[in-house]
Amino acid sequence: MASLQGGGGGGGGGGRRKAIISEPISGSLSDDVLGEILLRLPTSDSLARAALACKRWRRVASSPVLLRCFLSLRHPPLLGVILSDRGNMSVPYRCPNHVFIRAPSGDRLVTAASCAGDFLFGYMPQHTSGSGADVNRHISRRNPWILRASDGGLLLLSRNRSEMEDLAVYDPIGRTAIFFRGPGGIQFHWHLTYALVVDEVNVSFRVFAAQFFHGLVTAAVYSSRTGQWSSLSSLEVGSPWNARDGVHAGRFAYWQSNTTKRRSSNKKERTLVLDTNTMEWSLIEVPFPVGESYCAADMAEHRGLCLVASKEQCLQFWVRNDDGDWVVVKQVYLLDFLFLKRIRIVQWMKRVRPLAVRGDYVLMEFWSIRKPTSYFLLLNLKTMFLEWFKNMAREPFRGSAFPVFMSWAPPFLSPHDA
Repeated sequence: MASLQGGGGGGGGGGRRKAIISEPISGSLSDDVLGEILLRLPTSDSLARAALACKRWRRVASSPVLLRCFLSLRHPPLLGVILSDRGNMSVPYRCPNHVFIRAPSGDRLVTAASCAGDFLFGYMPQHTSGSGADVNRHISRRNPWILRASDGGLLLLSRNRSEMEDLAVYDPIGRTAIFFRGPGGIQFHWHLTYALVVDEVNVSFRVFAAQFFHGLVTAAVYSSRTGQWSSLSSLEVGSPWNARDGVHAGRFAYWQSNTTKRRSSNKKERTLVLDTNTMEWSLIEVPFPVGESYCAADMAEHRGLCLVASKEQCLQFWVRNDDGDWVVVKQVYLLDFLFLKRIRIVQWMKRVRPLAVRGDYVLMEFWSIRKPTSYFLLLNLKTMFLEWFKNMAREPFRGSAFPVFMSWAPPFLSPHDA
């Protein structure tokens, strides 16, 4: 902003002041310095407003590097968690029941989004399937949408357990959906599991479909940019394999083998991991006993893939060392928090289920086999500050849990539009 500064007159008192017009101080800053300033803005809303100042500010604010760094440094805008019951078997024969547990927030935008969002997808736009049959209310009740994954503020839904499934990526805030068909064809003729990977920086998504059949995983990926499916390389995984749907974790997508539902004397829990950058598969035998809850994470400080498991009331972070062996690099004893110690004794809650890792935060559920209620915990690994909110459900929801984080980047900050 231009400013007027007084200048001293020469000679006598009748000297006239000189008007000196200075350039905005931001104009003398390099892009790197301006980026450091923008990174210190408190919220994504303030970053969006700053980006409207001029074309240069928008260009710097739209940098993928800056946006990803901005996201990693902020408190994750958690809207809540969608819980399901045991209806989500490996080949679901019915649509599971769901409940949405809203997370309290001091951010007015996050609170408004969590209150207004259609997280149980009851207001899905009507859609005509590829078979040409109109989907009205009566047909929808007989053939409901099934929740398969959540990521980046979007939900992945499927319908029609057949060779050609209807799929939808649903925005529960805007109540809009993108519809497309499953990969189908001769190659995909068995039950498919899916993983949703949303790139919030580029405002795009990919859906990975994986088929586990006769000891082989066959896969394909759908891109929202091309609107097409592309085949991926296959991998031998051994039999039997009772995989859940996949989960996005940083640059990885992973599928748990879910051996607790297998009747086998030689149970070994495994995880199938796909590097979504290189499209390379890896098969991991987890380093802890079958039955322990865990999730995967992409943690730069631990050189990439990390497994976060719970042993009783202790969080364990497992990584591979230089010899390829799994080792524990960090442990967090949750009963060191007096609040958790109290509800552990009074309410007999002792089971911990890690759900997701986002930046420096771990989201987990603390629950009891005796009660349907539970507590959701959000732990900052750097400050060790613990936030919590309660699930007051009257019936137990012990199936899959889908954390819902708000899509934080406004579309006009997308780099391909800048």
